[in-house]
Amino acid sequence: YIWVYMDGVIRNWRSAGFNTHIMNVHSKRQITEQFMCDFIQDAPESCSTLKSRTEETNHNVRNMAFSAYNDIIFTAAQRGVISNFTQQNAHRLKQTEKLAEYHGSQLNLTLADLPLICPKEEELQKLLDISLALEKKWMPQWHATPQGEAAHRASFDRIARKKREFCTVDMDKLFANVRTWDGLLEEMKRTTWD
Repeated sequence: YIWVYMDGVIRNWRSAGFNTHIMNVHSKRQITEQFMCDFIQDAPESCSTLKSRTEETNHNVRNMAFSAYNDIIFTAAQRGVISNFTQQNAHRLKQTEKLAEYHGSQLNLTLADLPLICPKEEELQKLLDISLALEKKWMPQWHATPQGEAAHRASFDRIARKKREFCTVDMDKLFANVRTWDGLLEEMKRTTWD
């Protein structure tokens, strides 16, 4: 794969004649409000409505952990842990939601409790350095504020080191002794992995 960072994507879009705007996802303002008020020039009523909104907005609950549970369901199906009958009669996303609910709510465990394959600290540091440089380049006013770089570092630390969202589940370890669905559920109760 050839990875293109945000600056390459923006450069390509701009060189093709498209207008681009960069949204600050670290802002305290809700993302819909930012979009309608800052980028859509002819929507003052919508902007005003969003600014005056008092109720909580819906959040997308499908995060990296959800993706990991989806990968576990896929692997369970590949390895025959989920029967062909269940595969044909149940939706994978529903199964993923049930597994995420079981692991997170019933067992009170997180992605970090599963056996994981994670990037080395040097790789994380390189990613953070690139991310900070891009933020400084594309959002210099935000980056220069007292909360700018500090918020970026804190967010990166929470995602990469605490929540461990740059890791993938080590399927070989997780499924090493699993032959059945109940066996998988039992294995997911573990919090230590050798």
